[in-house]
Amino acid sequence: MDTSQYLDIFIDETREHLQNLNEFLLVLEKEPDNEDTINEIFRAAHSLKGMAGTMGFKRMQRLTHDMENLFQEVRNGNITVSSKLVDILFRGLDALESYLKNVQETSDEGEEENEDIIKGLSEVLSEGTGKPVQNNSELEKPKASVPIRTDKCKYRNIEIGDSEKSVIDKVRDEHKNLFGITVWLSETCILKSARAFLVFRALEEKGEIIRSMPSAEEIEDEEFEFDFSLLFVTEESADSVKSMILNVSEIVEVYLEPYSNYKKPPAAEIEETVAEVTDKSSEVKQTAAKTENKAPAKQTKAGAKHTARSVRVDIEKLDTLMNLVSELIIAKNGLVSFSGVESQTEMVFKEQIEYLERVTTNLHESVMKVRMVPIESVVNRFPRMIRDLSKKLNKKMELYMSGEETELDRTVIDEIGDPLMHLLRNSADHGLENNNDRIAKGKPEVGSIFLDAYQDGNNVVIEVRDDGAGIDVEKVKTKAVEKGHITYEQADKMSEKEAIDLLFKPSFSTAEQISDISGRGVGLDVVRTNVEALGGNIEAKTELGVGSTFIIRLPLTLAIIQALMTEVGHEKYAIPLGSIQTIEDVEPKDIKYIHGKEVINLRGNVIPIIRLREVLDVVDEENENSNITAVIVNKGDKQAGLVIDNLIGQQEIVIKSIGQYINNAKMISGSTILGDGEVALILDVNTLV
Repeated sequence: MDTSQYLDIFIDETREHLQNLNEFLLVLEKEPDNEDTINEIFRAAHSLKGMAGTMGFKRMQRLTHDMENLFQEVRNGNITVSSKLVDILFRGLDALESYLKNVQETSDEGEEENEDIIKGLSEVLSEGTGKPVQNNSELEKPKASVPIRTDKCKYRNIEIGDSEKSVIDKVRDEHKNLFGITVWLSETCILKSARAFLVFRALEEKGEIIRSMPSAEEIEDEEFEFDFSLLFVTEESADSVKSMILNVSEIVEVYLEPYSNYKKPPAAEIEETVAEVTDKSSEVKQTAAKTENKAPAKQTKAGAKHTARSVRVDIEKLDTLMNLVSELIIAKNGLVSFSGVESQTEMVFKEQIEYLERVTTNLHESVMKVRMVPIESVVNRFPRMIRDLSKKLNKKMELYMSGEETELDRTVIDEIGDPLMHLLRNSADHGLENNNDRIAKGKPEVGSIFLDAYQDGNNVVIEVRDDGAGIDVEKVKTKAVEKGHITYEQADKMSEKEAIDLLFKPSFSTAEQISDISGRGVGLDVVRTNVEALGGNIEAKTELGVGSTFIIRLPLTLAIIQALMTEVGHEKYAIPLGSIQTIEDVEPKDIKYIHGKEVINLRGNVIPIIRLREVLDVVDEENENSNITAVIVNKGDKQAGLVIDNLIGQQEIVIKSIGQYINNAKMISGSTILGDGEVALILDVNTLV
């Protein structure tokens, strides 16, 4: 039976169950007597085992079966939670994640048996219960001892009423085949109703099920042993029907022969028409989903139940919807460009423009809400990572998270995981001191790492901070000089902020030796590159002996933004509004020079001037004597003034990729289509600053 159509659902559900197990195990390690957590773990493991069995992934099923056995003994109070138990369970989860990765890439779980993990699970089980445990290595093989009970074929006793009898007579008149079928499942089958569902589905593609015994409801509720019987009408041969059923895994035997029994049931039992019976058989199609849904709704934390009211949507469909909204906004901008004339007839036209603007704005907001995903989907794997780092580095540490409900666009969520992982590893390895040093400094022995997320205007801010040793700025300067990044003279003149920025340079590291955790100088370089590629920025703050903070600012979305439209010469450019602080009118006499560079003094701050005509090679004539307009932009706490020729105004723009059309596109982050069809380039403020 082809189960590939369920593969995407299986992958999503399995990923969710594995994440739940990771979270609940961390809770269980701290609260060994938390019965709610133990029950949630058991349910998740049981569901995972059933799903793997239904999809035919025997190695995943076998491993989760052994893990479930261990959970069961913990649940029954026969085994106490220990560090060894949690460690082997985490190893099991890692193995399951490896299986899942193979399934994602190849639709197959692979050949790895993970015998060492299964052996470890058995040892912990044996030590806890005091009983030798037989390893269930033959789980995937059906028991050969299941008898073929031809003397008890239940289809012989299926009782039919007058309505079924008339259908059977009609079948005979049409010279179709009517078979009585009994199907036996393996006694190791996990989800019997799901296997029955696959049998029903296979048969209904080639014929019609007249009646089943037990009934459809009883099969759906798994109120049967390991066999069930059917009356089946088809044009297929007996061998073909039997082959279809045996293609479903965990089927031990199929008994099939032409039906000839007309035994009539008591009148009280004739309750349904043939159509109703057929409907009941089709209801079994929902068995697999319903069986999994019997488990309680996911709990984000043990004891805090809430039902997830969400659906999974293919991101490509959302991208298509977003593109349609983008085109609608472009159409709106086209109408706006023609609405500049004041007249009586124009009033109605302008009202329509305003209405269209309201509609497109609301539609945009609605689509954006669909695309928004809580950052929880990224950060909920980090507590497990910190636990592993704590053991590997032999440092006591704890991760505290807040703002997990903060939402970001799906495209941003997909890319932010790696930068956050690097920052947390950096805090664990470089930031926190070892236990003895912390005690000597009068600090708590357990180091603290904080990950906080919150919305700030049109941006989401994510902070990663620790209460460690902080960054030794002088050590950073010394390393930078040794590696040839700067000279001694430059090091002497460097501010603390400029010295900290050196940490983000490629291949720069202050680690004395390279380990598998850090020291190669790629971590913070990757962080800055990825964050800026998302249109965000990162800055670092530190206090020696107190700790460090890394602050990431990200845009809520990468699709539609508010921008300031400007002109440089006869060319139009867009500057993202989120990067703009003020717009200043600067007289030529106010421009000063520092080290040969133009700057202005703006309310006590010295701000460098960037003449976009020169940067963008605009060759139109320029009036040197007139005042200049400078758009003051910022990247973190750095500022710069972008000199433009003309302000057009604020506009909602659609970001379009420019692909490979511009070779040196570092200062250009994309393009947009204006109302008159003209293309305007979007400036990358981070690169310009």
